[in-house]
Amino acid sequence: MGGVSRKLRSPVAVAATVAALAVAAVAHAASPPAAITGPVTAVGATTATVSGTVNPNGDATSWHFDYGTTTSYGTSTSSTSIGASTANSSVTSNLTGLTPGTVYHYRVVATSAGGTTQGADGIFTTSAQPVVETSAAVSVTATSAALNGTVNPNGRATTYWFEYGKTTSYGTKTPVGNAGSGTAPTPVSVVIGRLASGQTYHFRLDATSDAGTALGGDVSFTTGGTGPAATTKAATSVTSTSAKLNGTVNPSGQTTTWYFDYGTSTAYGLKTPVTTINGGTRNVNVSAGVTGLGAGIYHFRLVATNGSGTAYGSDLSFGSAGPPVVQTGSAQGASTTGVTLTGSVNPGGGATNWYFEYGATTTYGTKTPAKSAGSGTSPTGVSAAIGNLAAGTTYHYRLVATNSGGTSYGSDVTFTTVAALTLLSSTVQSVYGHPVTLSGVVASRQTGVTVNVLAQPFGSPSFSTAASVQTGAGGTWSYQARPKLLTTYKASVTDGASNTITVGVRPAVSLRVITGNRFATRVVAGKSFAGRTVQLQRLLPGNRWVTVARVRLNDKSGGVFSALVLPRGTSLVRVAMSVNQAGAGYLGAFSRTVSYRR
Repeated sequence: MGGVSRKLRSPVAVAATVAALAVAAVAHAASPPAAITGPVTAVGATTATVSGTVNPNGDATSWHFDYGTTTSYGTSTSSTSIGASTANSSVTSNLTGLTPGTVYHYRVVATSAGGTTQGADGIFTTSAQPVVETSAAVSVTATSAALNGTVNPNGRATTYWFEYGKTTSYGTKTPVGNAGSGTAPTPVSVVIGRLASGQTYHFRLDATSDAGTALGGDVSFTTGGTGPAATTKAATSVTSTSAKLNGTVNPSGQTTTWYFDYGTSTAYGLKTPVTTINGGTRNVNVSAGVTGLGAGIYHFRLVATNGSGTAYGSDLSFGSAGPPVVQTGSAQGASTTGVTLTGSVNPGGGATNWYFEYGATTTYGTKTPAKSAGSGTSPTGVSAAIGNLAAGTTYHYRLVATNSGGTSYGSDVTFTTVAALTLLSSTVQSVYGHPVTLSGVVASRQTGVTVNVLAQPFGSPSFSTAASVQTGAGGTWSYQARPKLLTTYKASVTDGASNTITVGVRPAVSLRVITGNRFATRVVAGKSFAGRTVQLQRLLPGNRWVTVARVRLNDKSGGVFSALVLPRGTSLVRVAMSVNQAGAGYLGAFSRTVSYRR
């Protein structure tokens, strides 16, 4: 038969080939990632930390959390890359801006070329504010009463106090008490004194936690009949160790006893001997000497008692105050433009004013308006809200207090305002010519905000605009950069700038086998590498690379290696350029690995 003869393959061989191709096709089919919603690891009044597990199943995968008050969710965290491994990886995200006492749903979502997988729905409830109930006053006398109520902290650290006065505007409050952090109503009671006899008083119970403040209902009581009147007057004959305490007592027609409380604070702790006045309805001048005093401020008051009750004169003081004691506290509730500064002041018995100094350095430069801390002898919490700050900026601050004894300065503390937007990079080391994805989210979460992407290549004295992009849903944005050498990036919006990210760049190194038992290489980047040296490296057991040859690159940044430097048999080889040879602005670089048999 004429023509060229062809040798036909057997049916078995054809079948084997088809099966191999089918296996290869299956091996290259992308599988969707696995996504498992995990537990909530922390819950506050307005924040929560959610967790999950993601397995990329071998394809480049990103993940985020959906969350909201229904299973429609409505809000998502920013998307984060987790790579292309085949192992389970734990992921977490901090949710902020939540509503106290609210049920939320959440789930983890993972996306790759193989598709999108949504984890199961999870549920958590943010902390609720305390619940308070004002109860009736008991043990009511002409000048005192016990105020009562219950506080349910709802599981959050909670404090409480009573407000009281002759109207529903109150005007006076008791010291703050600790209600704990339980989940059941807890009875609380505070005894108040120095009330006017025969008067109606209003009071209510208040409580606060990080989930909010609750105000109890108004309750009233009326003090008993006519008790004595006590008026504290200024001390006289004051020396470094003694003083004469003075006042007037009106017995209101009954046998009445009186004495002076005194001490270095309004808790007093010491008192003069008790003296009796046998009735009468006129003011009686009384006095008592005290000795054995030390330096500092002393407080005192006159106390008188008869059958209708006890009267307390106002608190007065004598002596010289020392400087106040101050402690700078933490900064709370930071936003892009504001924060609340906290601290404590102990006036040391002298009338004291306080304020905060703040600024971008420890020279500060700005201060809050001065406010009074009173003249007590125990620490008093103070706070001041400040605004007009720059987003994403670190500030210094300290608490300052002044009285007649001097000025005291708290320690320097810093805080950082919330960045106007975030900046993430898909990698911090890239190869010349390869894309790098920059992304983030603006703090306002608004769509259509213009984000300016700024770049500062190595050697450049300042940043310049590389691109402007618009935010999408949820305030997210992204931009694909192609840095030519080491470049620092940041992003900015009207409210401020993001953090900076520096992306290192490796020159692109090629390696191919050419005729004559040789290898050809070329190094490409944003400059010529003529005259620079590259190395041919061979992989040894133990994953150790050794250099077997070096070549100086020609004017086209290329070079040729002889394969005869390799031992006989199969070798895995690559070309390497050290960071010193790559030069300023570049990282060291490597070619792909080539298998060569000699």
